[in-house]
Amino acid sequence: MKFLFTILLGAILGAAATLYWIYGNYADASEQALMRDTLTTYLPFLSEYVNP
Repeated sequence: MKFLFTILLGAILGAAATLYWIYGNYADASEQALMRDTLTTYLPFLSEYVNP
């Protein structure tokens, strides 16, 4: 179970790091704004799961 949790956590962190790298190195200003707006739009809905 610990191994599965480690793999899952690594996949989540790897995906987040990849998106951040794309955001910083390849996305132009409009794409960066779209990524920020998407994250801030879904943040209130995600907080329902984080803070039940």
